[in-house]
Amino acid sequence: MDSQYDEGFASSSSMEDAQTKDIIRRRRAQSLHRKKPSLTSSRLPADLLQTFPVDALKMALIERILWLLSFLWTVCRMVSLPNSPLSTGVLLGWTTLILTGLSTCHAFSRTKKSKQHNTAASLDKSSTETSSDDSPNSPLSPAATVQLVNIGEGDQLLQSDRNNKIKGSKLNQVPLSVIPPTNRIFGASRMAFRSNADDGLLCGVLLLPIVACAQLTGVIYQRDTNNFRIALTQAKLELTFLMSLIFLILVSADGFLHPVKRMIRKRGLFVSSILISGIFTFLITRLTTLTPVLGYTPIIMTIISVTTFQWSLYLCVVALKRCFTLGEMCVISEGAAVMVHKVQEMVYATFYSDKVPDYMSMEENKPETILIHAVVMGMLVIGFLSYPLLRRSRILAQKPYWRSSTSIDTLVDIQRRKVMVAISFYCLTATIIVLVISPICAAMLHQNPFLWTLEFLFSSPPRLFLCIYWTIAIGITVIIWVLLLDFPANDDQQQQTFFASSKHSRAKHLTSALNKKRKLFHGLAVVMFVPGVLFANSFLQLAFGVALSSFIYLEFLRYFAVWPYGKNLHMFLTEFIDNRDLGPVILSHIYLLVGCAVPVWLGSSSIIASLSGILSLGFGDALASIVGKRFGRFQWPGTKKTVEGTLAFIVTVYLSALIITYSSALISLDGVSTIVASAGRREWIQYLLVVTMTGLLEAFSFQNDNIIIPLYMYALVVQCQILS
Repeated sequence: MDSQYDEGFASSSSMEDAQTKDIIRRRRAQSLHRKKPSLTSSRLPADLLQTFPVDALKMALIERILWLLSFLWTVCRMVSLPNSPLSTGVLLGWTTLILTGLSTCHAFSRTKKSKQHNTAASLDKSSTETSSDDSPNSPLSPAATVQLVNIGEGDQLLQSDRNNKIKGSKLNQVPLSVIPPTNRIFGASRMAFRSNADDGLLCGVLLLPIVACAQLTGVIYQRDTNNFRIALTQAKLELTFLMSLIFLILVSADGFLHPVKRMIRKRGLFVSSILISGIFTFLITRLTTLTPVLGYTPIIMTIISVTTFQWSLYLCVVALKRCFTLGEMCVISEGAAVMVHKVQEMVYATFYSDKVPDYMSMEENKPETILIHAVVMGMLVIGFLSYPLLRRSRILAQKPYWRSSTSIDTLVDIQRRKVMVAISFYCLTATIIVLVISPICAAMLHQNPFLWTLEFLFSSPPRLFLCIYWTIAIGITVIIWVLLLDFPANDDQQQQTFFASSKHSRAKHLTSALNKKRKLFHGLAVVMFVPGVLFANSFLQLAFGVALSSFIYLEFLRYFAVWPYGKNLHMFLTEFIDNRDLGPVILSHIYLLVGCAVPVWLGSSSIIASLSGILSLGFGDALASIVGKRFGRFQWPGTKKTVEGTLAFIVTVYLSALIITYSSALISLDGVSTIVASAGRREWIQYLLVVTMTGLLEAFSFQNDNIIIPLYMYALVVQCQILS
């Protein structure tokens, strides 16, 4: 009897299992035939809701207000200057065009978000109507759901359906403006941009024009009688205005061209945009009065600069995916185009002086300026010409991992080819330096660049002492790294970490350790670079250029796994990556160097302006991060940054500027005593206002602050002519 009962129970159980599996099979078939939501539909906004909560809208609004007010104040400052080289009509014309372009991009962005929201809502509604688990007529009723608890596949399927329902309900509650902006370029997908930030359109369009306006203001404020220098600075301002306008046109056109096939977007759209931009550049510079200086410049120079700008944008979108936001792409690309334009000016002035305007041929470039552009642009040329070898090196580095089993002979052959490719790359690098870069520099300097550099170094004792000081500072940093930050945890710490019940504590421990390592280099920047700005500014400019070219070359070795240093560099640098280093290249250390170097390269009569990058990154950003993580209690709405961290940024930068200025005056440093004598309460209050605005931008912006904050602070300091 019991056996018959057991058999009957087993048979009924098997029938129920069969029915349950059949239900799961039908449900899976329905889900396969159902249209899957795209990345721009319901799945994307629900995921991004975690990064961009409702309160983030308020922070984004404050950031936009900061950018717009800074830009408008800069333009008003230019208009009010006596003897301004740019007329009021020209400035108002550029301002109107840029603000109109921003409004157009914003309108298109709102339209895209509205369509995405409606599409996501319709998909979620149709999904709910066709597959509601709570419906009594549904294939899976609540009773059947209970039976599926112990079935692995069914449990996963139901959990997935529940998650989709929750996402759909959350999406319907999300305000339209919470969804991140959808501005893109070249028809690229959202995956081409850094995902943990907004697009940064205002930052990309307005930052470089603000900096260029500040430079022109600084030249005029110094009452420089050299009209050639004013014209050169004005040409950079007109070029940044032109590139920002072209960038807005490309972003606006993306909404119409995005439905085009992918291959046409990636190739044909880029080529056509270069042709259209060339025609647009010709029309603006030759048929309008918006470019008084570029109108007399050879048109080929302006077109080459604009083409470089677009090539850089395309490289960031296609090859360097997820490394930048849209705004960061614009800032980096405009900076590269301005550098190319400066190189063209120096080449034309040296070899074709009779074919360029007087302001270009009569300007005497400093030897440091020539060498800085030579080493940086030369390193980029080396990467471009040696790309086939670098790509081959990366392929060989990946080859052993493509095979399930690799013999020893194959590994030996791969290693031999790695060595041959690496030697070829090093030889090509030396050849380009000796046969291309060095002769061009020698023609501009009228002497051998290597001999000039050695003479420049050894002719001044402060420069030698500075090199020794840098060596000692780096050595102490390495010792601190090895003894304090890079040691393994002891047994108690390991046991506590292993048995920790909360995953959050483990993540927080790792974040704190990474933060200490990263901020150590911020402190090193302060220790190394502040004496250079005060005692040997020109030598520090050249050292920054050599360091940047070295970092670029090391990144070539790391990413392309060039023997024998590529692997070790990769293992070392990956210790410092964070959520902003999600792309193929690691940019944190390069950004830190560039952020400290650009204010020094741009130059100013104000020492505090030249120190903007070092103060904001070395002092402000480091202390803000440490104080915010350790003592922060009140977070800014929509961000992980704290009010305490922002206050630490403001106080630290302001006090460090005071200490550096008055300490330098005590030792009677050239120029600083005059600065202290002329700076009163009004000047220091203005500087406090500038630091406060910079601290607020650092708190509200999702862009990479290592490159944005120094430029912004430099522009404000120069515009106010604080401590000049």
